[in-house]
Amino acid sequence: MGDIWVSDYMTSEVVSCPTDTTLAEVVEELRSNLFSCLVIVDGEFPVGLITERDLVGVFADILGEEHWEQKRIADFMSTPPQTILLDLTLVEAVTTMKELGIRHAPVVNVRGELKGILTQTDIIRGFHEDALESI
Repeated sequence: MGDIWVSDYMTSEVVSCPTDTTLAEVVEELRSNLFSCLVIVDGEFPVGLITERDLVGVFADILGEEHWEQKRIADFMSTPPQTILLDLTLVEAVTTMKELGIRHAPVVNVRGELKGILTQTDIIRGFHEDALESI
């Protein structure tokens, strides 16, 4: 089993949203695309992350509030996001994610610019394809 690189298995077409996106817009984006998280950006730089788990907490906190759908995602996102570097191996990335206790990680270059996202699905796909190549 050779080195498997994050850059080969990350999702590079990242759907992200700016900090002024409303909670309703984020919920619709997650629902319509069947995503489990969204990266919140300021230009090309990830500044936060919102996950399904985050939203459960958000809705528990704001249940019954009027106009909840107009609240900005910047008020609820996990920040700063735990990122991983583009040039890590998949094993290094998994080790880092395990240590941080995260299931999704925005992938950045050395300047901190968003280049992709690494999810559990990407990790499984990477190891699976590598295992098949070893057969």
